[in-house]
Amino acid sequence: MRTPFEAGVPLARTIHFRVYLLMALGVFFSIAAMAIAGWIKVRSLDGRLMQGRLRAAEAVAEHLDEQLRLDLELLLHVPTRQGFDLEDRESRPEREAMHEEYLHFRFPGMYLVNAQGEVVQEEPARGGAAPTTPPSLAGPFQQLLATGRPVVSNLLTPEDGGRLYQLVPVRNWQGRVVGAVGGRMDPTLARAVRVLRHLVPPGEGHADLLDGNGVVVASTDPARARRATECRGHLAELIAQKKPEVATCGGCHPARIYGAEQVRAFAPLSAAPWAVAVWQPRDAVVASGGEMPATFLGVVLVVAFFSALFAWGAARSVTEPIYVLTGEAERIATGELDEPIPDLGTDEVGRLAAALDRMRRSLAGLIREVGDANTELEKRVEARTAELAQVNARLREREAARRELLRKLIGAQESERKRIARELHDDTTQSLAVLVMGLEAASAALRSGAGQPRLDEVKALAVQTLEEVHRIIRDLRPSVLDDLGFYSAVRWYADNTLGSRGVDVRCEIAATSRRLPPEMETALFRVCQEALNNVARHAQAEKVLVQLEQQGDVLRIEIEDDGRGFDLASAGGASGGRPHFGLMGIRERVEILGGKLQVDSAPGQGTRLSIEVPVPPEVEA
Repeated sequence: MRTPFEAGVPLARTIHFRVYLLMALGVFFSIAAMAIAGWIKVRSLDGRLMQGRLRAAEAVAEHLDEQLRLDLELLLHVPTRQGFDLEDRESRPEREAMHEEYLHFRFPGMYLVNAQGEVVQEEPARGGAAPTTPPSLAGPFQQLLATGRPVVSNLLTPEDGGRLYQLVPVRNWQGRVVGAVGGRMDPTLARAVRVLRHLVPPGEGHADLLDGNGVVVASTDPARARRATECRGHLAELIAQKKPEVATCGGCHPARIYGAEQVRAFAPLSAAPWAVAVWQPRDAVVASGGEMPATFLGVVLVVAFFSALFAWGAARSVTEPIYVLTGEAERIATGELDEPIPDLGTDEVGRLAAALDRMRRSLAGLIREVGDANTELEKRVEARTAELAQVNARLREREAARRELLRKLIGAQESERKRIARELHDDTTQSLAVLVMGLEAASAALRSGAGQPRLDEVKALAVQTLEEVHRIIRDLRPSVLDDLGFYSAVRWYADNTLGSRGVDVRCEIAATSRRLPPEMETALFRVCQEALNNVARHAQAEKVLVQLEQQGDVLRIEIEDDGRGFDLASAGGASGGRPHFGLMGIRERVEILGGKLQVDSAPGQGTRLSIEVPVPPEVEA
């Protein structure tokens, strides 16, 4: 058997040359791929470390959000006090409400502002002096009037003492903003600084709390407080867009300022136009430090040498039997089929030689069978694809119909509630007001006679009825649901409904800060409202626990009391028992939302409601 060289075949066209070339290229690209994969792994680790800094900043931002929301909820308690009305002439209820809430307030001062922006009540009171209106309060108050929502201000000018304010709207029974309740925040923001210190080790950068103008409100570095931060314009845009970011900041922070390239993690707050920003040297954050380790290069060279040596031996052991097999294949191609192919052993090349003749005979039949099988498979795939498309179309139609039904049902319910509120105001409250005035006149006329009728008690009853009607109007659509969302509204309603009756109520909320869809928030609030009203009217409970928890795409609600309970067998009207229409309404609302309701109760054992509702994924605007 002649070798390719003896047959005069050019070196570049021989399999010997190609095997050696391909083995060499394989070794080279393998080493290169290993080096690239290692480097990509290191860079991926760098990215995860940087994302870790961002997650830490976002966790601190969520903690600060929760603190701000608790402060806003405390301020929202003031206008919901009994008798609180900025549009009447009686200031005693407002003054008592301000003073009582100030005793629990965590900030230096509180203000009650009328619709003209004038401070009418101030805590702590200034003795006999009239309340003063800080000039710095005008800007945040105008922002509240423009939006109708709670406001957390930016850091004001040094001339105003660098003040920060929190304001919530005060609404009348029509839902119109007629004033605001505000709190002056601690200028040092010591609570925020204590949390920010957990983000950076000492000497490895700093963490700042920025306002919407890019000014440092609080910082782990006291020298940075009340100053404009680096990258001010870019960070102000990110705050306005509520967009988190982690990036290497070299243009704004050259070596002459910090001595090293900086990594910036930025997380905006949702309850205020603020953000948490963390700056650290790049070498203190990432794993690679931006350079290829020298030991890694040495390992690559050693691996490359031994791989090339092994590749040369492997190529030589393969090429020799291939020379023989090539010659036999050329002989078979010329039609010489009498002489058998020499025995080349039991390895892959030997088995290839033994199978060569069998492959020639069966190849045509196999091609036909494969063609038929492919044709049948394509038909089945097309049929199954059409079936899946039809099923998916039906599912989408049903989902769209369910959502449209939910939207129309909730919209109809809310329209009916608003209509009832208008009728109560137009008819009932006006009639009661006329009754009060008539009784007042009769009482005055009778006082001049000999006898003294008990008209004062009737008058007091009428006034109490009038206040209760106003309270019912407010409960039909509480403003806290629109301003702070479902979770804060449930906490507020539980405190107002049960706390005012002497019931020990505790709310535990574990959920993300994002708002649910408006229709879903309204339906869920009505479910919790009906459940809490049932507890207040029927349970005779002393303690109530309300738990709201969102895990992934499921929202769980549990309301448990230690009241007298009831018989579940008669809850639906079975065995002649009276049906529980409150539970029926709750179950219908939950089923409309695609959720599940479970009720556990027994006479004398209290009641526990468990609700699970799917939460739609968040959609970016």
